[in-house]
Amino acid sequence: MIITDTRPVARTLLRSKPIPNTRQDRIMGALLGAAIGDVMGNAITGLNQEEIREKFGEWGISSPPYESLVSHNFQLTLFALDALINCTQKSQRLSVKEIAECLIKCLKEWETVVNHPNLFHGINHLADRNSVCTDFMKNYPLWRFKRPGIKTSKTNISDQINPMLIALLLCANLKTVQEVSLELNKAFGTTEIGLDIDLFTSLFSNTESLTKENKVKGLSVMCEKINQSKRPDLMGMIAGFEHGAKYGIKAFKQIWYLRIDAMILNEQMGWRVARNIKSF
Repeated sequence: MIITDTRPVARTLLRSKPIPNTRQDRIMGALLGAAIGDVMGNAITGLNQEEIREKFGEWGISSPPYESLVSHNFQLTLFALDALINCTQKSQRLSVKEIAECLIKCLKEWETVVNHPNLFHGINHLADRNSVCTDFMKNYPLWRFKRPGIKTSKTNISDQINPMLIALLLCANLKTVQEVSLELNKAFGTTEIGLDIDLFTSLFSNTESLTKENKVKGLSVMCEKINQSKRPDLMGMIAGFEHGAKYGIKAFKQIWYLRIDAMILNEQMGWRVARNIKSF
């Protein structure tokens, strides 16, 4: 009898670190921060303030729980990054409409993986040549494990648009992100704007050096936003992204990276974004 190994992939510290205060550092920090915020937000999703204090203490959740799994929201962010990189390699200059079409195709492929996590495993030769996501992303071993926040047909459409816009923020300027957001809302037949794009103004051009004081203050603000939000799952990604984009990978306690199952994939995607995409 053959027994398959169903244990999660081992977690290690970052294998290679970018130079501090560089664009690469802030991209990596934003992506890793979004993952940290995602698992923190999902840990308290569905809990009221009293239940949060009872479970995590007076100040609420203040760090990622051990053995954390990134949610389907963050999984979609990684799929969107993979699709954007793949599309730019096929065509160096993408219009707003082409970016939106790329993300819509990505959403459909992501939904297939979520609903049928074993469908793509070991069948690379059957992959769709018109696919926007790579076989590497679809076949990634972690996706065979159940994720928090499973999507249903009743899911608010903004819950699907927002994770993709977070990915796009790593690749495009704010004007492009706003235009793509409107294009996606138009395609899905909704008037929802999605993310407040102005929140991310000049994040990657921040020149403030990381100190112990602003690191502690930034983490405190991030945790407060997550604990006080009515949508901690989404706010976690936004707050973590914002803090990481300002200060890079050292904005978070290094031990936190060991608690997240997709940390190695995050690192790989961060390097891919910086190497393959300058800006749309």
